[in-house]
Amino acid sequence: MRKRNWKEYNKQLIQRGSITFLIDPKFLNSKPKESQIYGRPLEFSNALITMLMMVKIHFRLTYRALEGFMKSLIALNEWACTIPSYSLICKRSAFIKETLPPLGKCLSQVVLVDASGVKVFGEGEWKVKIHGKSKRRKWVKIHIAIDAKTQEIVAESTTSSSIKDGKVIQKLLKEVQGSLDTVIADGAYDDRDAREEIKLRKASALIPPPRNARLHGIDLDRDDAIRIIRGLGGDKAAKSLWGKLTGYSIRALVETAFSRMKRLFGERLFSKIEEKQVVENRLRCHLLNRYLRKRMPDVSALG
Repeated sequence: MRKRNWKEYNKQLIQRGSITFLIDPKFLNSKPKESQIYGRPLEFSNALITMLMMVKIHFRLTYRALEGFMKSLIALNEWACTIPSYSLICKRSAFIKETLPPLGKCLSQVVLVDASGVKVFGEGEWKVKIHGKSKRRKWVKIHIAIDAKTQEIVAESTTSSSIKDGKVIQKLLKEVQGSLDTVIADGAYDDRDAREEIKLRKASALIPPPRNARLHGIDLDRDDAIRIIRGLGGDKAAKSLWGKLTGYSIRALVETAFSRMKRLFGERLFSKIEEKQVVENRLRCHLLNRYLRKRMPDVSALG
């Protein structure tokens, strides 16, 4: 079991609640590099909107509360700058996807892939448990790939809840920066297309086959897993032992990343529009990475 420096860990948790901001007033007054053909010229840069959205997500603020929070912060520091209105922040948040900074680089050459649902709207689980479902509920899926060593999120994609996990792995692996040696995923990724995509990245797939899997002689990694599990007994305990022997058991780290995300930012998205949901999930990943590496992603270069 990994040893933890609890003194340092407690300091990190305390720091997450800090409201100390180091913001260059020139950054707040910077003019946008973005240009548009139609409509009113942009007054605020995408980098400023990105920063405001990070503050909103981190402190779980509504758009109106975000405007008031930032205006009070500026007044406290006596900065000569203006903050966009809550309605403008809300509108502009749907258009900053392409200018968001990239996620972290994979350093260990081993990535863990998984997906989880995030609620958009609907009743709470407790109400449904006690009184049953009476209103429509909706989720979206967030797919992530994390570095097995640093636990940073190195790739992310938001899709509808009906999209199968194996269909998104191509997009995830394309986003991963750096060379890959092993891709670890659960049985939902035991798909021929997914395994072929992993081979195209010249990596091996560590994915458990189903209980009734057969040898086909096409994928050697899959056939080897089937033989080992059968040799160990072919039951649930055999698959668990296979996971410990091969290193598959570290896939639990990606589930920990989802747990961390939902405990910090909630299990529900504040956005109802698809473009904004994509931005919100991506910024959540950036903030989680920030907590791990103790520094904020650089958005000043965005303009």
